Amino acid sequence: MKKLLSVLLAGGLLFAASSIAPAAEVKPTVVWEDPAGDADLGQGLGQSIPGGWDLVSGTIQRVGADIQFTVTHADMPPVGSMPEATRFLWNFNVNKTPYRITAKSADIGKPDVIAGGTGQERVGHVDTAGHFRIEGECITDQTLPVGQVNCPVVGYVTGTWDPASMSFTVVVPMKLIKAKPGSSIIGGGSQICTICWVSHYAERSLSTTIIDTTAQVVTYKIPK
Repeated sequence: MKKLLSVLLAGGLLFAASSIAPAAEVKPTVVWEDPAGDADLGQGLGQSIPGGWDLVSGTIQRVGADIQFTVTHADMPPVGSMPEATRFLWNFNVNKTPYRITAKSADIGKPDVIAGGTGQERVGHVDTAGHFRIEGECITDQTLPVGQVNCPVVGYVTGTWDPASMSFTVVVPMKLIKAKPGSSIIGGGSQICTICWVSHYAERSLSTTIIDTTAQVVTYKIPK
């Protein structure tokens, strides 16, 4: 009887241990791809301009309470280079709610006068290791000689810029974009592009040059 009890207890402990084992990490899902060698200022030249900005793929992954968006390039500018010269945009919807990622290799933190104060809280702040923010639904304003698009800031988020792997990752808290397990992250629309690197003549100008562009074609459903 004692031997049987020992076996049952051991089995119970093994079952308990297996039931609390951590779940396997969910791998990133590739949601878009783009041919290498086409970052050519929209001229269709078949080869990238010097210096990078050549998109090749994007992935989405849930990590705990965050969603990680990773963008990989065939060639990309080094971190901190050409501050305020270029920016990356990724428009997406969480179910039906539109959002936009804006990322830059560096940012000098200036007020946005045209947007009516959007971003004022960052005046004087400098991001030299990469700048990442989440914006809400964009509104086009054509009342000025140069058309403007105002995308109100939802929040500034963290990220990593990794020239060694030709990629950067934006870490977005799920609660910031009102996402939860089962929510769908779908490719969104935009006045400028869906996903692209663009010149940065003015923070929210529609009169900008697209360097490389693509679109999210795969819907990502947030796992439990």
